[in-house]
Amino acid sequence: MKRKTTSTSVNVCSAFPHLDQTSLVHLLKTVRLLRLLRLLQKLDCYSQYSAVVLTLLMSVFVLLAHWMACIWYVIGRKEIESSDPVTWDIGWLQELGKRLETPYINTTMGGPSIPSAYIASLYFTLSSLTSVGFGNVCANTDAEKIFSICIMLIGGEFITEELMN
Repeated sequence: MKRKTTSTSVNVCSAFPHLDQTSLVHLLKTVRLLRLLRLLQKLDCYSQYSAVVLTLLMSVFVLLAHWMACIWYVIGRKEIESSDPVTWDIGWLQELGKRLETPYINTTMGGPSIPSAYIASLYFTLSSLTSVGFGNVCANTDAEKIFSICIMLIGGEFITEELMN
């Protein structure tokens, strides 16, 4: 009996029909982050040195803030693309565009540049994670508020964990 051979990438692609090839490749690249676990095991013997521990904690904090900033941007972008008349005009990305005098005309035109939006979302996540929260970039819609609550809980847990150790 002859076995039918298929490519692994074809099997993976068929498992996720809503993803295109490029986003699937980027998704699979995130698996490389599991190598950090091996690095953490090797760094365990250096945990007695406070500079190593501080650098490691800051790296984790920056990585966490980056991921949260990316999620915050995606939430704002999805609300603009949804064209919901209730939430379309009040989202954080829409408000940022108005303040920078580059408002969104429709879902594809206008708005702040990608670097400007990323800096604003990173600023929001860092101020929320550190429990400062100035309020100049704020959550207006329900999805944004739910995510903000999650950021505040994660930030509180992170700070509490560090104070306890």
